[in-house]
Amino acid sequence: MKLNSNLILRQIGREYMIVNPFSDTIDMAQVYSMNDTAAWLWEHLEDKEFTADEMASLLCDEYEVDMETARKDANELCRQWLESGLAME
Repeated sequence: MKLNSNLILRQIGREYMIVNPFSDTIDMAQVYSMNDTAAWLWEHLEDKEFTADEMASLLCDEYEVDMETARKDANELCRQWLESGLAME
């Protein structure tokens, strides 16, 4: 899987948002907000091919979380990113 290279992560105040800088109009339906952990993952996965297991390993390396929980969370985040077009297989 790979992140959609047309999208970029922006920090606005304390919030993180994914936007399409190539869009001529601002469509709030196409703006995605992320929590700190998801934004951290996005930054570490940009321009790379990755799997949910690799994402889980990153989570375990950075946070105090067991691999089973990290895998569950990574699989769910991958599913959400694929469904919303933030990532592609």
